[in-house]
Amino acid sequence: MIVLFILMSTLMRKYISGVCRIKTSNKAVQVCEAQLNAVNSALKEITCEDDQRALLILEARNRENHNLLDSQCDPRLGFQRSYTSNRRPGDNEWSSLQFNNKLKSHHKAKKFGAMSGEDKSNFDAEAFKEANPKVSVGWAASAMRSGDEKKIQLMKAKSDHLQEMWQERKDKVPVMNQFRDYLKESDNPYSFVVFLLNDSHDLHVHKTTTYSYAVCKEFCGWLFSSQCNVKNKNQVLTPEIKLDALSVAMRYHTVMFQLVLKIYELRHQGNGYMLPEIKRFLEKKKYNECALLAGHLGLQDHFTIDEIAVPLILQNKLNLLETYLRGNSGQQMLVVQFLDRMCEKGYNINNLVSSMSVPDVKMSHLQKKSISKLATRLAKLYEIPNDLIPNIVTARGLGALRFLLYKRYIENSMAAGSWEDMVENAVGDNETLQLELVEQLQCYNDAKSAAKWANFYKIPDEKLSHPVIEERKRLAEGPTSAPAAVGGEESWEDELMSVDGMDAYYYKLNLDPSSIQLVDTKEKYHECISRLSRPGLTIGVDSEWKPSFGNTTQRIALMQFATSDQIFLLDMITLHSLLHKSDWFLLANALFCNEEMIKLGYGFDSDLKMVVKTYPFLKEPLTHLKRTVDLEKLAAKVIDKAINLMPDTVGDSDDEGLEDKDSGVNVKFQAVEQRGLSELVRQCFGKPLNKGEQMSDWERRPLRNTQIQYAALDAFVLLEVYERLKETAKREKMEIDVEPPVTVKWSKDSKLDRMKAKAKNYRPPKSTFTPKPETTAYLGSEMEPGQFRVVVDSMLQGLGRQLRNCGVDVQILNYDEDHQKAVQAAMQENRIVLSSGTPYQTICSKIGAERCYNVDNTLPAKEQIVGVLQHFKVKVKKEDILSRCQVCNSDNFLQIPSKDVLRMSEKAENMKRLHGAPPRDSWDEHMLTTYQINSRNTSFVKTGVDIRIDTIPQKIFSIVDSFYICVKCGKIFWEGPHMASACEQFAHVLNL
Repeated sequence: MIVLFILMSTLMRKYISGVCRIKTSNKAVQVCEAQLNAVNSALKEITCEDDQRALLILEARNRENHNLLDSQCDPRLGFQRSYTSNRRPGDNEWSSLQFNNKLKSHHKAKKFGAMSGEDKSNFDAEAFKEANPKVSVGWAASAMRSGDEKKIQLMKAKSDHLQEMWQERKDKVPVMNQFRDYLKESDNPYSFVVFLLNDSHDLHVHKTTTYSYAVCKEFCGWLFSSQCNVKNKNQVLTPEIKLDALSVAMRYHTVMFQLVLKIYELRHQGNGYMLPEIKRFLEKKKYNECALLAGHLGLQDHFTIDEIAVPLILQNKLNLLETYLRGNSGQQMLVVQFLDRMCEKGYNINNLVSSMSVPDVKMSHLQKKSISKLATRLAKLYEIPNDLIPNIVTARGLGALRFLLYKRYIENSMAAGSWEDMVENAVGDNETLQLELVEQLQCYNDAKSAAKWANFYKIPDEKLSHPVIEERKRLAEGPTSAPAAVGGEESWEDELMSVDGMDAYYYKLNLDPSSIQLVDTKEKYHECISRLSRPGLTIGVDSEWKPSFGNTTQRIALMQFATSDQIFLLDMITLHSLLHKSDWFLLANALFCNEEMIKLGYGFDSDLKMVVKTYPFLKEPLTHLKRTVDLEKLAAKVIDKAINLMPDTVGDSDDEGLEDKDSGVNVKFQAVEQRGLSELVRQCFGKPLNKGEQMSDWERRPLRNTQIQYAALDAFVLLEVYERLKETAKREKMEIDVEPPVTVKWSKDSKLDRMKAKAKNYRPPKSTFTPKPETTAYLGSEMEPGQFRVVVDSMLQGLGRQLRNCGVDVQILNYDEDHQKAVQAAMQENRIVLSSGTPYQTICSKIGAERCYNVDNTLPAKEQIVGVLQHFKVKVKKEDILSRCQVCNSDNFLQIPSKDVLRMSEKAENMKRLHGAPPRDSWDEHMLTTYQINSRNTSFVKTGVDIRIDTIPQKIFSIVDSFYICVKCGKIFWEGPHMASACEQFAHVLNL
């Protein structure tokens, strides 16, 4: 009984205590609700400038820690609730609800009270107090931030629900769908997402597979979708929310920073209130975070280079350094000038390291060579004027000078005049380089040359070595004291470069020198264009420009055009001041874009790049090149490794380039044996080209005779090489196109150009959210395969062949063709682009979703074709199967009886065996008049396309009644058992 009585008493006490707690809690909630209503009314009456809100929040957060009273826990809410009282003389008595303990401790840790002097000076507390005499500054800010506790409870419940779903479900799609529903319901999605991230259980995990990252990524996608219902963004996306988002994104790591930067639009004018976040990291010497924040927020000007940039250099964090400097030309110049001082002779890097007290300094990367390379690269990237970086210019000149000395004394691959021109350009007026040239020549045991250059630069004897001084005295007794390249006719290379038999070693120009014409007037220019634009010509094209060692801007100096009997050298330096835009457009349209003639080049991309660099307005017309053949690419197909045209000259050099180890400039010294046009000429004709004048000062006028001969031969030899390649392809029965389609890769900006543009202009990071592809369906009626015109991306070549087999007009991109080719085909030829993945997104952004279709590249081609044909309502019939040429995509076939094809085959064999053409007979006339076929050489009369008569097995002639010959490429087809198997193969398509 006693035990039972004690047990009953205990239960009664717990019950009464619980009832009392509930009543007390309910009463507290009722009191809080009444107070909150009063708070909301008071907040509406507060007068505060918009740009003071962030400063007000900072001031209030400073006071939070001094205003916290007792806290009580409500187990039903799942988080702690605090009542804050800010009572001052003359102020009304108010209470406000604070965030839960997690948010509250977070706010404490952020130390928002550490405002800069500028922030404090801008915040006029007295003016605020005067406008709101009955309101406490600290309370007002706290109340504005605290919001409605009911909303907080609701957000907490939603956060818990989402996290429970995330942990319980392997399929995350329902979680994100629920999250999107919550976003639609929220009156401020930006604030809601910040709350979710703060409340996330895995915010500290440095991965992109976490719940917090998924929330952020999904929110980014929702904002840019049609579901987004945010209309008053400027009102809901406040500075304090941006500040909270930034703090969350950088609290543990930087995985979400790029997303948050885009979502919350953190980079904008007047975002200086974010500086405390950067300075907080700076106090802890976390330079990675400082560089990332300051660079992407555009706040670099608030810091000196010693605060962030120099520590990044000392820690060898060069990628972060470029991120930090992006878009800020002032800081870029200061950093490059600082590096220039580090390149100065006698600079002590140890003094800098000891004075900076930067942790984890990489001394191995602070050697003079490494610093010089970095300085040279950044000076080029940021286009810093040479007069502001004298030490970098000197280091760059040293690298160029040593490269030229290597070409002269080791490779012996430069003509005398060219070498002297380039040395003079590289050295210039720099006294350090002048002395270095003389010293280096002495190191190569050429005291005579050293003395000549010392005389030319008037270097005093006290700066020269004894052997050079002695040689100078001997030269003083002779007739000249200057190098031939800069005044005299003598050259110390004459003996070497004019050795008997040198011409016999190199390939020579097979055209009279009188056929070379220098075009340097407007009249000659128009006459040249008129003669070159005649239909049917084959023209060799080449160009020359002055080599640059980083100290000058390159421009095209000479263009060569060669026909079988004439070579024109366009003096681009002289013509630049004589011709107008319309004249240059004539060159592009009448020659390069004229499909009535063939243009040959070697490494055409580099030539066209230089033309466009010199004349940017020619870029658009030159993208429409017609019948332009790059022999470098054609030769790679014709001259296989197994085919050695000149077996007595085997043994290509595989020597690697040598690197200058001391100059600080990364110069690669090329091996003597080149693999360019000279090597191709050697393989075709047994002798290489003399490339001694390749590195010449092509801007100096008048041109030397050796330069003129070199330039003329470079263009004319292209004609000879082209004929040899065609002969080889025909003899070896290679099924290749001797006029391969041109590409416009040259029109793309180079890597350096893209890096320069990126360094100059900050671009907001792209969202990592990839929207689901949307393709506009074909809205017309059903169509036949021949009416369906498509261009297929290179990654879907299997699909392209399947479609072509079904009679669809398909242009298939090669692997070396970029996506711009597909865009051009879609716009110019009214084709649908079939692509997939990221390329689809790129193409879709340029031509619109109605002009392209996103193919699922995870499916086999057999299933892909079904999706394409169904989507565009293409009905394939049995007669459409194999109705299009698989080689060239043509549907123009010539049907010829088997007996005529057999006779054509026999006649071709007899002509090969007899090595001659028999007299023309009546059957030849029949083939010519009926089919427009020249039976004597088995080709089409109009197009000159060879008919591939030798591909037909002899037994086929007795089986089939007629053959189908593709008029465009000459391939021959016939109906046989493969037709039935093809229909079976495409049964799934025929049944659509």
